[in-house]
Amino acid sequence: MSRFGRIFLGLPAFNEEIALPRLLARAEALIAATALPLTVVVYNDGSLDATPAIAREWQSRLPLVLIDCPENKGLGTGLCNLVGYTLEYGTADDVLVVMDCDDTHDPGQIPMMLDKLDAGADVVIASRYARGATVKGVPPLRRVTALGALVLCKVLVPVAHVRDYTCGYRAYRIGALKRAAAAYGDCLVTEAGFACMVELLLKLGALGARFAEIPLSLRYDLKPGESKMAVGGNTVRTLKLLFAMRRHARSGALPQRR
Repeated sequence: MSRFGRIFLGLPAFNEEIALPRLLARAEALIAATALPLTVVVYNDGSLDATPAIAREWQSRLPLVLIDCPENKGLGTGLCNLVGYTLEYGTADDVLVVMDCDDTHDPGQIPMMLDKLDAGADVVIASRYARGATVKGVPPLRRVTALGALVLCKVLVPVAHVRDYTCGYRAYRIGALKRAAAAYGDCLVTEAGFACMVELLLKLGALGARFAEIPLSLRYDLKPGESKMAVGGNTVRTLKLLFAMRRHARSGALPQRR
């Protein structure tokens, strides 16, 4: 069925012993229904609960790789490791899908994302602002923060065909990630927190990546615990990132490789 090689489902996980089994069961059902060549890659970000043990148990049921980090380093390090794994083991024809590990995102939307990639996109975003999106249970402060990020991104560093700059549910052509890695080196993902999602999007956009969006189905009401995002700190880091990327865009220079 797949028009691509392998599909890596990247899951950055921190203390997700409740949500992870539910999400993996949905991934298992997707594979059974579609025969997609899906490999789950769980990045354990220093969890203090049974998250890594659960991932190991599921290796008997799913093609599943566990990247086990003994200490909590944040989403940026998780995204960097997931991208790095697929750059090492994937080919240009493969796909990396990254989604939240708290069971608020639906793996059943992956085929729709693949259709957009097949139509020519390099990155597909599950967008809260695309027609037909459904968002349930998101606290008002998170809604306002996301909307504010949208406005700032559009004003400071606009990217064609992108409305949702911060949602973590995305599908990337690994070929596009390889081109970005060649351009940025180990500066591809440098943000430690949730600002890393904006960072990777803007850096791919600066290289001419083609974007598309699908309507997101977000079930925040299914989240088993409190949000792990520090809204204030991430807002400040995102602002600094946007101004830095705006300067680079005006000068025509990429952030310096390390």
